[in-house]
Amino acid sequence: MPHDPGILALVLGAGSALLALVAMIRVACIDIRSLEIDPVWTAFAAGAGLGAVVAVQGPGVLPAAAWTALIGTAAGWLAGRTGRLGQGDIGLFAMVGLVAGGTGILMPVLALSIAFGIAACLAYGLARGKRLRRLFRHMVPVATPVVAALAPAFAWRVTTSLRPGLVPDGAWSAAAVALAGSVVLAGMLAAGALPMAVRRRAVVTKPCGPRGRANQQREETSR
Repeated sequence: MPHDPGILALVLGAGSALLALVAMIRVACIDIRSLEIDPVWTAFAAGAGLGAVVAVQGPGVLPAAAWTALIGTAAGWLAGRTGRLGQGDIGLFAMVGLVAGGTGILMPVLALSIAFGIAACLAYGLARGKRLRRLFRHMVPVATPVVAALAPAFAWRVTTSLRPGLVPDGAWSAAAVALAGSVVLAGMLAAGALPMAVRRRAVVTKPCGPRGRANQQREETSR
């Protein structure tokens, strides 16, 4: 039986969804600046997002969201143990599980995250002046592609629950979410990630003091 939220649930759901979207963008901005996932903002985004989903869809989504978050946490921990990802990404994966778990948007979010991650890695590597063979051998702000994929899908999930007839279903919704995610990704890359990458490149390659030339040669060798 579909959940029929009342007026209070609608207001709480919309407010929590807005807070969750702001927190997601904040997580991505911090990651762009410091290449670290802030655990406080990540937990806030996960809590607000889950609260919004429960308010508009009912508590029946909790078990699936919890299991998905647990699987995401385990996957992030294993990836961190192999050195592929930082330990802060565990919270990011758990957030995706809580916010996107329990419905059919999880797999599209993961697929978009991978596609956006490849695009961000290429753009970030080119901005740092990496050679072709080393475009994927550098750190990138992981939260940027993940948030670009998650935020539009989450907004679509809440909107369709609040106003079922407002957003079309099927291929048009998938195309709209993918397009919105691409716009969010391009905006975050252009506004923050790529300028930051260029500044990091300038700082690393700029000779400074007696060891400046050695540092520059080391960076050129690593490309």
